[in-house]
Amino acid sequence: AGTCDGLTYKEIEQLFPVEFKLRQEDKLAYRYPRGESYMDVTLRLEALAHEMERTREPVLIIGHQGILRILYAYFMGLTRAEAPYVSIPLNHVIQLTPHAYGCHEKRICLMEKSEMLKDGQDEPVTSMPVKDDPVMNA
Repeated sequence: AGTCDGLTYKEIEQLFPVEFKLRQEDKLAYRYPRGESYMDVTLRLEALAHEMERTREPVLIIGHQGILRILYAYFMGLTRAEAPYVSIPLNHVIQLTPHAYGCHEKRICLMEKSEMLKDGQDEPVTSMPVKDDPVMNA
């Protein structure tokens, strides 16, 4: 998050409203000042993802949600454009088991959301893409 590292999304919206708006408009390519975009990180992780595909032993990855979204999208066959919107809940283990045409997925909750502190790190609803809904847009 560059200069916004450590801030909640609400704080970013209040302190840097232009940056907040720009990120909402293009989460994939937007780069916080002195930070990285999802595209930057995708390019940085490409070699790692290829190496992981060749590995036959189990691999445990612990990382920031952005990193996990990109790797998840890669292994699940999602597009780059979908990666920033993948749900990677805090305090969960996501087990991906490769098979011939993708991966089986198992999600294990380590701590219910009601047990977590409200730290403001949940993304605002506005950061999620809005699908065209003829009923809602009528």
